[in-house]
Amino acid sequence: MSGRAWPLLLLLPLLACERGEPAPPSEPAAPRARVTIGVHVIDAELADTPERQQRGLSGRSHLVEGQGMLFRYEQPGRHGFWMPDMHFDIDILWIRAGRIVHVEANVPHDDARTIYRPSEPAELVLEVPAGSAARRGWRVGDAVEVAPATSVRESQR
Repeated sequence: MSGRAWPLLLLLPLLACERGEPAPPSEPAAPRARVTIGVHVIDAELADTPERQQRGLSGRSHLVEGQGMLFRYEQPGRHGFWMPDMHFDIDILWIRAGRIVHVEANVPHDDARTIYRPSEPAELVLEVPAGSAARRGWRVGDAVEVAPATSVRESQR
């Protein structure tokens, strides 16, 4: 790169900020929950608003092993999930009354047309990295405990 280009590269971030547009409002960090299945603990981000539920994991580059996203619904239902703008495969677990009722393993990220639904109603849905259910031996009928976000922080002290 020529010596003349360096000053221009340094000015680009400044020019980008000086368009007269206000910065987009930053959404507060989503609350988290501790999801325990057997001896395994998942640190889950809560999709606690309609916007977060609609967005889900779309647009993210990856999901770290041991982490997930938890969707909580007021009423049990056969809540459907699809994969628009996903960049990685996931496992989806539907949970009702503290038990796994359906597991959809290795859902492909590049299938934005299929809607995945459980075989029976559920009030919780957990998305985790693909292969997590098989690696941990999670099956339909396994017990699931969800601790509120405050308990996650207290347990890490």
